[in-house]
Amino acid sequence: MSRMKLIVPVFSIVMFILYITGASEAQAYGAFNHEQVTDAGEEHFMVLKEDGSVWAWGNNSFGQVGIGGTDTPSAVKKADGNRLLNIRAIAAGGKHSVALDESGHVWTWGNNEYGQLGHPATLVGPYPLKVTKADGKNLDHIVAIAAGTHHTLAVDKNGHVWAWGQNYYGQLGNPIGSETFLKHEVPVEIRGVDDVIAVAGGKEHSVALKRDGTVSAWGRNTFGQLGIGETADVNSSPQTIPGLSNIMEISAGDYHTLALKQDRTGVWAWGINDLGQLGNGGREMRLSPIQVEGMNHVSSISAGANHSAVIREDGSVWIWGRHTSGVQTVRTTPILVKGMKDAISIGSGGNSTDSYTLAVNVDGSVWRWDKKSSDSTTKLPVFEKVSGIEHVMKLDEYPFVQGNQVLFRYDGFASEVQLTGSFNNNIDLPLRQVSTNRWELQVELPPGEFHYGFRVNNEWTVDPLNREKTIDSFGRVFSVLRVAPYASETPLIDNKDVTFTYSSYDSIGKLELGAKTKSVAVTGNFGTNDYWTEIPMVKQRNNVWVLTKTLEPGDYNYSFIVRDDNSGVRTEKRNDPLNPNLQTDVLQGVTRNTFTIAEKVLTKIPITDITLNKGPDLEMMVGEQVQLMPRITPSNATNQNVIWTSSKPSIVSVVGGKLTAHSQGTATIIVNTVDGSGKLAVLTVEVKRQGPAISYPRVGYDTRDAKFDVEPTKPWFIKFGKEFDMTSVHSDNVYVLNELGVKMPIGFQSSRDGLTLEIRLLSGTVYERGAMYYLFVESTIKEKYGTATLKEPVQMRFQIKL
Repeated sequence: MSRMKLIVPVFSIVMFILYITGASEAQAYGAFNHEQVTDAGEEHFMVLKEDGSVWAWGNNSFGQVGIGGTDTPSAVKKADGNRLLNIRAIAAGGKHSVALDESGHVWTWGNNEYGQLGHPATLVGPYPLKVTKADGKNLDHIVAIAAGTHHTLAVDKNGHVWAWGQNYYGQLGNPIGSETFLKHEVPVEIRGVDDVIAVAGGKEHSVALKRDGTVSAWGRNTFGQLGIGETADVNSSPQTIPGLSNIMEISAGDYHTLALKQDRTGVWAWGINDLGQLGNGGREMRLSPIQVEGMNHVSSISAGANHSAVIREDGSVWIWGRHTSGVQTVRTTPILVKGMKDAISIGSGGNSTDSYTLAVNVDGSVWRWDKKSSDSTTKLPVFEKVSGIEHVMKLDEYPFVQGNQVLFRYDGFASEVQLTGSFNNNIDLPLRQVSTNRWELQVELPPGEFHYGFRVNNEWTVDPLNREKTIDSFGRVFSVLRVAPYASETPLIDNKDVTFTYSSYDSIGKLELGAKTKSVAVTGNFGTNDYWTEIPMVKQRNNVWVLTKTLEPGDYNYSFIVRDDNSGVRTEKRNDPLNPNLQTDVLQGVTRNTFTIAEKVLTKIPITDITLNKGPDLEMMVGEQVQLMPRITPSNATNQNVIWTSSKPSIVSVVGGKLTAHSQGTATIIVNTVDGSGKLAVLTVEVKRQGPAISYPRVGYDTRDAKFDVEPTKPWFIKFGKEFDMTSVHSDNVYVLNELGVKMPIGFQSSRDGLTLEIRLLSGTVYERGAMYYLFVESTIKEKYGTATLKEPVQMRFQIKL
């Protein structure tokens, strides 16, 4: 019998990447989450309001506040008298101000002594003007801005940095060899640093955060503020800070610099420390990054002139450095600022005589701390509310979660964006391009915690708009999404307690982003003698409106009263779409929802204990599933609902108590009660990978070179010397085995020329990361026109990248 020859190489690799990640790769969160809505200069303050207008107050000797007053906040206006609008980010320099608009243009006003406004013919400019380049064209496609004391920085869509203003110490990234280069009155592009997503400006130094999570710095380094281990005064070339990686945010003070780690395990600081700016308990200058004492679970950082401030995940603000415990004081470790909680944004500034921090509360109010706003008795720092300003812009959090609806968004210039996460077995989902630089995808997800990321132009990145990050046991970085439990039927009746829930998506098919609900109230016959009353509802963090009211047994009718973009200036009555019980008033012809509270109200029995049917430790193998069952005490507890979470869903995921082991490592499973008792049970799961259960290499097979670092969805292409008979190809002569000897679900496809066989995993299946697989092609495959078969069977092993 003649034999058909298999051409070498048998397996040509096609890069069809689900995502690229590894322990050596660091993923930064993106530029678009570095947008400032509040900031402070040497003696002036700025905030960005919800309508896109900029408000400022403070010292206005150079027009840095605009044409408004100095004591109370007022809107910044252009020369034509109209407000500066459509602004997405702001920055306060020493005595100048900067704003970035939605079109990617930069506006500046204030002092221009060193060219920091980017307007060559202007010395002092109280009116905002667009920054132009040397060719007279607008500086455009800008995605991030920053202001130093006498210079300004901007990042364009390609990750290039532009700078203008003072250059005495090389802070513009250009040599200072002559008087001509001591300042630049128009933007110049900085060489030697690229792929930048955010910048920060100090008194005379500049800092850049790159997409890979590393940080570069240039300019003055007299006090080690560049973090490069030396103190040369002038540094006109950007240098990467050694040993600093996985950074998600940066901020620069006069002579010190701060950085926040992606996993929020710590804030790092370096530079001058004579006033405790570094927060390490000492006052010695540090030339390389050191960790701030006790500062973990931090969501945002801000460096003032001579002090530092952070917001922790609980919304509290902590400060350290000059004046942080009153006039003429120095504090070398962090201290809590009292008087305000639930902060969502901060900006810090100051000068040689005072220090300032502005904070925005979740309700849109603005609070200020300075050296004089301390408790007269304890000398502890206290926030004071700023009058005359409210409705400060709150950057929408993404993914945007509303009940069980989740909207993912990616802002950036790309040709393709795909989403992959633990919620869909890491199968990529394409995002839809909704505008020039915006991509979106809306999905419905069950309650739980999920890990995910984006593949942008075939390059893996975590979500730029989501501050929540985690690092798995392999050192891979993922964004974290939490979906809270959501009522599918309402109202929820717990004895006499009735909980009403309103969601714009359930009611009119719009997320809050589009509905822009102003107010929601529930109206019903809740008053004496069935008198109808209207009670306001409260918006929750998951963007639904909730009200819980205690009512006596009886029959009730209700509706929602809503004011949003659909209703206009008036309110609109809407029924509850989650309650199928409707009744029509025969007199008025109006429908409304109904519910009943039973006469015999059961006594509410709380949960006293919860345990699991397994644990406290459990071993699993990759691919194994285990069902957990909660054991609740007492067995007749009123509300026995629970919530399941996993500390590392990429290792072990949990849905409804069912565990699925995905990769080797350790994870903690927690089940919480929801009845208000606060009970929980914990299980530690260790996932192991089984050893090979097959014999390899097989005798009599043509063994090809092993492949390593293979992508989880890799297709293989087998090229034959002659056209092959596709009908002779099946799962018994072309197959892939895992380490247990189990066949992987694969499909086959022939090329047009009939010479190449494509082998691809079936939809919804991926190879396990780090695992070894074995591809076999048996000799029973026939040629298309004849009886020849393969001369000998072929085998190859390949390992999936971690």
